[in-house]
Amino acid sequence: MADNPSPKLREQVYARAGGRCECRLRSCGHLGHCSSALRDDWVLHRIKAGAPYVLSNVIGLCHACHNSRSAHGARRQ
Repeated sequence: MADNPSPKLREQVYARAGGRCECRLRSCGHLGHCSSALRDDWVLHRIKAGAPYVLSNVIGLCHACHNSRSAHGARRQ
């Protein structure tokens, strides 16, 4: 399994998310799903660090939520 996500995986995550951020962490400042639009520079984030880039282990995040996860060290939903 490749260490980098494929373009096809990005397309699958975007479609699953309906073009919206999939973050559910309260520490990001929202209740429930973030639901911000995934812009051109959205981030494909692995739920379990070090695990492969597969659909069941990734979520699509807006940059604000990704930066918040990085700051808090969050790895799980």
